[in-house]
Parts: sequence; structure tokens; C-alpha cells
Amino acid sequence: MELTEAVMIIMVTGMTIGVPLLGLTLRFALKPVVETWLRVREVQARGQVSAGELEGLRARVAHLEYMLERHGMLEHPVARVSSPELPERLSTPVRLDRERV
Repeated sequence: MELTEAVMIIMVTGMTIGVPLLGLTLRFALKPVVETWLRVREVQARGQVSAGELEGLRARVAHLEYMLERHGMLEHPVARVSSPELPERLSTPVRLDRERV
């Protein structure tokens, strides 16, 4: 076997095995990056949070702060702007479309 023939056998074998392995490596390395980029674009396309969603989130945070304060689990008391009496449960639940982890 000549040197040229040996080099060709090694190169063909390397390319036959190396190219698919390189492709799989790139696929697994780039998949999380591409998915993250697509999610960012999707969120940007949806736009800003609407006023109703923002008010609902404020109500939820106020309720959670109230419950934590009531059970003595807050380190720093929260100054309230709204009424001091909050109900045990929120009257209208806020539904947000989000992915469960």
C-alpha cells in the first residue's frame, strides 16, 4: 500500500465518521441557543403587558404580601397604599399562559 492510498483511506474514513459526529455535536450544542432565541422573539412579538394583567399581578403581589405578613414571615413590613383590609382570597383569579416547569 502506498502512502497516498493510506492517506486517502484515513481521510475517507475520517470524513465518513467525522462529519456526522460533527453534525450531531453542533445540533446538540446549538439547539438550546436557537430555542432561547425563538422564545425571546416570541415574547417580543407579543408586546407589552396589558393594563389588566398588570393590575392583576399587583393584586396578587399585594395578597401574597398580606398573607406573609399575617403569618409573620416577612422580614420588613410592607407599607400599603391601598386599603389595609385584604380578603383571605382574591376575588378574581388571574390566569397567565405560562409553561409549567
